[in-house]
Amino acid sequence: MMRLDEREKSFVAQKELFISRVLAEIGVSSLEEIPDQTKIETRALLPVVIRDYKNLRSEEAEQLSHGYWGNYGVAPFLILNPPSMGTTPHPLLELAEQLKSHIPLKYPVEHPMEGHQEAIKRFGSPDGTLKIYNLDGKDGLNSYKEIAETTENFESHNDGLGYAGAVEAFCLYADSAPLAGGYTYFQNIVRLSLALAKSDPEAFEALFLPDAISALRPRGKGAIKVEAPVLFLNEFGAPQCFLRVSSGEYLITWRDNYEPLVRASAFINYLARPFAPASSFLNLNRPGSGCFARNGWLVHGRTSFINGDQSNDCRVLARKWFMTSERHANYKHVPGMHILAEFAEIYPERFGPEMVVGDWNYDPKSGINIRHA
Repeated sequence: MMRLDEREKSFVAQKELFISRVLAEIGVSSLEEIPDQTKIETRALLPVVIRDYKNLRSEEAEQLSHGYWGNYGVAPFLILNPPSMGTTPHPLLELAEQLKSHIPLKYPVEHPMEGHQEAIKRFGSPDGTLKIYNLDGKDGLNSYKEIAETTENFESHNDGLGYAGAVEAFCLYADSAPLAGGYTYFQNIVRLSLALAKSDPEAFEALFLPDAISALRPRGKGAIKVEAPVLFLNEFGAPQCFLRVSSGEYLITWRDNYEPLVRASAFINYLARPFAPASSFLNLNRPGSGCFARNGWLVHGRTSFINGDQSNDCRVLARKWFMTSERHANYKHVPGMHILAEFAEIYPERFGPEMVVGDWNYDPKSGINIRHA
């Protein structure tokens, strides 16, 4: 079997800090207390009912905080007084402002697609959120659409490919709901990984390899290739995960020349499926339903859905990303990952300071990322 070289051994050594910090957060003293999560049934999440989104009650905020920091990393909600689409400020932003002391929502980022011409044509003036909806070939032809712009399945992923792991939390909010379908599902990969650390320590260690997984978005302005560990300590020393499953335009590959990583990828991918053991799910099936989710710890996906003939039977989500710090609250498109400095320094060509700033774009001819700004 292939053996790790000295740089790889030094890099994956972060696993010990990773384990101790996750155990400390979840209040468990040792790996022996971690259950076999492959035998835990999936759970349907019930929302926190919010009577007035402009005046969040203290008990509502506490319930949302408990959901976000809890086992599933998701805080679902249902607003009973949702405004009409186009209201500003958007209720998602109103809620986030009131929750900043409970959930890390201090640093929203303005995504460049928030003011997209097609979205403005369909939904009116920008309201500070990005709209996710079935694009239906904006020019009447079979033009290129990303998987999020269709009614098809969107497999498990972290948000923010190209943002170097700086998207700490995200919020989804249903401006309008579909006729049927569109379940959103979640899996807490960071917590889940401890079960692997207990049952197969060598496979767990392999998830920290600097090139464990490769995610490629091959086309357009958003083209980028990111090679990274699945588990790592971010620049603040906090445990984090990076994971995607191939879906639509996203091409995901795993390093396949190291047997423990082959075992690890089989374990992770099995549990990243829709409605897999230990996962959770909800259905954003009416205006005002939504969730805040812990992007650094979990992955999420969406099942296919059916839109109706009327606009109020079509799925339109508002989305907002919240970053790990104020200095990341601006656009970036990079191939690197924000990793704790003492480990990032082992692979400066992958995770050095110049790899996590600027505007990079994947060039399909050369097969490399090229920095333009």
